[in-house]
Amino acid sequence: MTCTGSRASDRLPPVSETVSPPGVVALNHVGVSVADLPRARAFWADGLGAADHGAFGWPAGTAPADESLATEGTAAEVVLLRTDAAFLELFAFSAPASAPRPGGTPGVSALRWAVPDVAATRERLRSLGAGTVPADETLPVRCPDGTEVTLCAAGDGPTGLVGATVAVADPERHPLPPVPGPVRVDLVDGADAPPARPVDHGVNHVCLDVTGIADLRAGLEGVRWHHDVSESSGGIAAVCYGTTDDGLLVELLESRSPEAFFARCKLVHP
Repeated sequence: MTCTGSRASDRLPPVSETVSPPGVVALNHVGVSVADLPRARAFWADGLGAADHGAFGWPAGTAPADESLATEGTAAEVVLLRTDAAFLELFAFSAPASAPRPGGTPGVSALRWAVPDVAATRERLRSLGAGTVPADETLPVRCPDGTEVTLCAAGDGPTGLVGATVAVADPERHPLPPVPGPVRVDLVDGADAPPARPVDHGVNHVCLDVTGIADLRAGLEGVRWHHDVSESSGGIAAVCYGTTDDGLLVELLESRSPEAFFARCKLVHP
């Protein structure tokens, strides 16, 4: 399999000063709740080639974190990774106690990941022992925390995260607008179980790059927002978390400066 698309140069593009109308720009990142942070990092970074982008954490009693996740008493260590077209967050929760994600829950059920050499990547993952790699080369691998990852050849396109499958009960009634590329987001049905907790293992949320975050948020029906739009680092970014009526934990992120931590200009393929 070959992932289509063209690779941008390693030179970062200038940030446009044009004010865009409210809307969804792209998938910025997915967050993965992990049982073992070093093992998860070995899979995503050492095995699949994601680059380190930073780290942080918070202790129990950190109100903004609890409010964002709509969960009391959270504490976690987080490793941030970067690929050509999107970022990745790995959350190791020490509180509340995490557990395997039940089957059939709404949210990201699978990822698509582009690599220079599929066979070599599968062999590298086997040697690391940091996930599940079926002997059948046509089957997806699984990260240590249970998410299916289909590997495809990058060709001349971006490497890393290039696709996400989001399972909901009824795609026709899902409230979020379509997500433009470069990371393809596909909605499928089949999510027939109650939502998982954010701390449960596997992909726990999607973050969308947006413009006009306040107006976009106000115009979206079918989402329970957990808090007001929050600004960070002197206003260079704004963020809001919510849960859709069909159980998807979503983060809206507006990066207003190239200095913003998750600004798309820091990606090779923005």
